[in-house]
Amino acid sequence: VNAGNKVKVDDSPTFGGRLVIMPQPRFGLELNYMRAASKFHGGTVADPRDGNVPLDQFDLSGLYYGYEGAGRGYVSIGLGTTAFTPHIEGTDGSSQWRFAWNVGAGVMFDVGQSMIGRIDGRYRMTNTKRQTGSGSYWDFYGCYGYASKVYSSGEVKLGLGIRF
Repeated sequence: VNAGNKVKVDDSPTFGGRLVIMPQPRFGLELNYMRAASKFHGGTVADPRDGNVPLDQFDLSGLYYGYEGAGRGYVSIGLGTTAFTPHIEGTDGSSQWRFAWNVGAGVMFDVGQSMIGRIDGRYRMTNTKRQTGSGSYWDFYGCYGYASKVYSSGEVKLGLGIRF
């Protein structure tokens, strides 16, 4: 490990799509694909390295719907995979597929007869299998630890869907 190494990954927009199948009124399955490409800044002061790190995420989630009214609230839990494909200073890395999971909650509501509006929040976690550091610290509320081999993200999405 080199002293002075710093790594920063910028926020980036995400795009993708979801296919929801409702075999029962309260239970559904959702197939999800998302892509984001974040800028990467790393290296040392003497040898800075920049690039980008695209992420491709595929998930299969179960949805459980609550009450039905103006909107249908739901909770979700899913399993999937995340592919990291680093491109740093002109070198293309190979895709690294890793196990991922997610949990979320949201609401769907009718927008006319054939369209559905959706607000959704999810927490995603992927084990990268590469630990670059770890540590622990104490504060007023207790002891905490971290390990860099876990990639996690939170997201809030607003979207429109077509009902078939």
